[in-house]
Amino acid sequence: MSGGGWGKSGWTPEPEYASDREDILSEFYLRVLSEAVAYDRITGFFASSALVLYWEALPEFVDRGGRIRILCSPRIAEKDAQGIEHGYEARDDDSLGAVLRAEFAALLATDQLRKPALALAAMISERFLDIRLARVADASLDDRRMFHDKVGLFTDADGQRIGFRGSLNETRFGIASDGNVESFDAWTSWTGRTDSIRVQRSTERFEKLWAGKSDGVEILALPAPFRHWLETQAEGVDWRELAAEITAGREPALVVRTAPDGRPLREQQIAGLDEWERHGKRGILAHATGSGKTVTGITAIVGHEGPALVIAPSRLVARQWKEQIEDTGRRVHLCGDGESAWKTRLHNWLTQPASKRVVVALAPTAAQRPFVNQASRAKDLLLVGDEVHRLGAASYQKILAIDAAARLGLSATPERAGDPEGTLAILDYFGGVIHRYTLRDALKADALCNYLYYPQLVRLSPQEQDQWDELSKKIGRLVAQSHNSPGGASNSQRERIRTLTMQRARIAKKAAGKTPLARLVVTKNYKPGQRWLVYCDDKDQMQDIADSLRVAGIDAYEYFSDMPGDKAATLRHFDENGGVIVSIKCLDEGVDIPNADHALILASSRNPREFIQRRGRVLRKVEGKSLATVYDAILQPEALGEASGVSLLQGELARAGNFARDALNSDARDPLERLVVELGGDLQALYEFLGSGEEADN
Repeated sequence: MSGGGWGKSGWTPEPEYASDREDILSEFYLRVLSEAVAYDRITGFFASSALVLYWEALPEFVDRGGRIRILCSPRIAEKDAQGIEHGYEARDDDSLGAVLRAEFAALLATDQLRKPALALAAMISERFLDIRLARVADASLDDRRMFHDKVGLFTDADGQRIGFRGSLNETRFGIASDGNVESFDAWTSWTGRTDSIRVQRSTERFEKLWAGKSDGVEILALPAPFRHWLETQAEGVDWRELAAEITAGREPALVVRTAPDGRPLREQQIAGLDEWERHGKRGILAHATGSGKTVTGITAIVGHEGPALVIAPSRLVARQWKEQIEDTGRRVHLCGDGESAWKTRLHNWLTQPASKRVVVALAPTAAQRPFVNQASRAKDLLLVGDEVHRLGAASYQKILAIDAAARLGLSATPERAGDPEGTLAILDYFGGVIHRYTLRDALKADALCNYLYYPQLVRLSPQEQDQWDELSKKIGRLVAQSHNSPGGASNSQRERIRTLTMQRARIAKKAAGKTPLARLVVTKNYKPGQRWLVYCDDKDQMQDIADSLRVAGIDAYEYFSDMPGDKAATLRHFDENGGVIVSIKCLDEGVDIPNADHALILASSRNPREFIQRRGRVLRKVEGKSLATVYDAILQPEALGEASGVSLLQGELARAGNFARDALNSDARDPLERLVVELGGDLQALYEFLGSGEEADN
C-alpha cells in the first residue's frame, strides 16, 4: 500500500458531503470511480437507474479489472413475502427466482428502462457486477423489518480505500442532484488512525456479511434459475454500447419515469405526472382505484424542491403515506391521530431551509384554523390531497385556503355526487381534472383483474315498501310545491327534500331481506381460502350478517373504524388465511387488501364513488389472482306504475348497469332484464337507460 492519496491523482475526499451543497455524483462518485478497481456497497435499496448516472466511468473501471459487489434488501412487495420465505429456505428455489424475474421483466417491458435493464443483465452475466440479497434473520411476515444499512467502500490499484456512510441508497433518487436531499461522511485509509480504523472495520463487516457469516442477517445469492434467465436476456447485448447510447442521450424521461424506489412507473402515472408538470404543478388526477395513485403522489413529492403537505382521509391511510414516504429517506411528521406537536412546530417543519420535509395530516386536523395559518406561511409548498373529493365538504373547505405553490389532487371520482358547490371548490383550488384513467382503461390495460358480476334480487318487506311509498309521496309533493313557487325551492324546502330522500335511501340500504340474502350467497359460493368483503350499511346490519354467517360455520370478521383490537392484525390474518370480512364504509378508501377476490355489496348506493371504490377493492392484481367476483343486492319494487317504484328501480339499475357493462360474463344483465319484464317495463327503455350513461368513474 502506497502513501497518502487516491490513485495516481493523490486526491483526498471531503469529510462530509450533502446533496443540497455539493453535486455528489460529479464531486464524489465519478471522481472516486475514475481510479477505483473495486466498489463494495451495502444499501437498503438498489436500482439500475443508479448505474445510469455513472455509466461514463464504468468502461474504464471494468478495463482496470474492476468489480462491483452490492448487498441490498430484496425490494419485493408484501404479496410476495411467502415466496421470499421459501426462497431463503431453499436458496435456488423457483419461488424467489420467479419473483425476481417478474420484477426484472417489468423493467424490460418499459421503454425508458429497457436499455439500463439489459445493460445490468449483461454486467451480471459478465460477472463484474454481483448482487446478493440480505434480510433480518428473524423478521417475520408480520413485522416486515428489513436490512437497511448503508455503507460504501472503494479500493484503488494500490490498495487504498475510501469508505462512506450516510442516508443515501444506491438509487437514482439517492445519488442524482435532483433527487433526495442526502448526506454522508467519507473517510480514507490514509488520513489518520480513526479514519483508517473505520475503513478497516467496514471492510471486515462487508466481507463477513458477503460470506453469510454475520449473526442476525441472512444472505442469499441470486437464484441459479434467475441468473440463467438473466444471461439469456443478455445474449448478444454489449453493455458498453448501451452505456454509450444512454450517456449520449441521457434521457431526461428516465429521470422522471421511475418511482422513488427505482421501479418503473406505469403509463398512466407517467402521463398524469407529465400533465401535472405541463399545468404548472397543479391539477387533479382522476385515476381508478388500484392504479397506483399513492406512488404517483410520492413521486411528485420526491421530485419537488420544497416541502410537501399530504392531506389524508383517515388514520390508516395517513400512516400508509407516512411509511411509504419514509422509505424514500425523507423525514415525515404526522399531524392528527393523537399527534399534536404540529401546534407549535408545523411552521418550522415546513419552512426550515433545504429540509425537504413532508407533513402528513388528517383532514380534520388540517382544517383547523391554526394549522391553515401555519401551513400558509410555507414557501414553495406542494399540497397533495388524497381522496381529494373529501376536501369539498363544507367542514374541510378551510384547507383550500392554504396558498400552496404546487397542488396535486388524487381520486378515482373527484366530482362530489349531489354537491356541485363542493365539486367547484375542489376544481377551482386544484386547477381542474387534468388527466383521467378510468376503471375501463385499467381493465383494458390488464392493470386490474377482470371480474364476474352477479346481481342478486331482493324485495322490500311490505312494511318497508309502505314506508318507501309514503316518503316518495312526501318528496313528490315538496318537489311540486318548489316548482310552483316563483323563486323556486326555498332553503327549508331543499333541506326537507334532502332529509326525506336520505330517510328513503336508508330503507333501501337496510332492507331486512339483505341479511338472509347474504347468508345464502356466501354459504352457497364461499370456499375455504377465498377472501370475501361484505359491505353493509351500518353496525347493526354488519352485526346481524356476521352472526348469521358464523352460525352457518363461515369464518367472518367484523371491521369498522372504531372497532376494538388491532385492525391491522385483522387485515393481515384475512390476507394470509382468507375468510369473510363484514364491514361498513371504512373499507371504502385507502385500505390496501389486494388479495380480496370476492365482494358482496349490500349497502346499495347511488353515489358512483362508493360503488366504484367497493368494486375496485377486489379488482387489484396480485400474483395468482386472475379473476374477481362481485355479487350485488338489487332491490326490486312491487310495481313500476307508481313514481316511487320507478325511482327505486332507476337508482338500482344505474349502479347495476355500470357494473354489468365492464363485467366479463355476458349474462350479467339477464336478471335485470327479467326484472323489468316481470314488472311490465319496456326492455328497449332499459337498454337505452343502461347504455346512455357514461361510465361513472369517467
